[in-house]
Amino acid sequence: MNGKALTPREKRVRRHNVSTLVAFLSFAVWITAFTAFEAEFGAVRGIASILFLAALLVMFTTRNADEYTAAIWRAGTSLAFVVTVGFMFFAPFIEGFLDGLFEGFTEQPTERDLDTGELLPLVALASFFIANAWTRIRGTF
Repeated sequence: MNGKALTPREKRVRRHNVSTLVAFLSFAVWITAFTAFEAEFGAVRGIASILFLAALLVMFTTRNADEYTAAIWRAGTSLAFVVTVGFMFFAPFIEGFLDGLFEGFTEQPTERDLDTGELLPLVALASFFIANAWTRIRGTF
């Protein structure tokens, strides 16, 4: 670095950027440990959950550090809201349609496979991080 001290605004922006990466990585580790290794890695899920919550708290408190981070935050929350509402309304319909279609072909009764209530927080968080990363990559024009 050039030896200049960071301003408080630059520190908040840096904290937000680092906490975004930590939250994304801990969410990815948590999802991987939850889906791939359901019985094992309880401690990994616990540590990832604690890291995720701490990083999310820092992200929330520094979301308006400057215009760029505010725009990234708005893009993430807007898309997460739209995807969450769409998932709530359309996922049961699509599942019922596909179950009826497969039941017609196989002549075997099908049951409800998709629990939208359990998947809703994961869909919301995943869509937030995807929108956040996409906005960082392409810019906030």
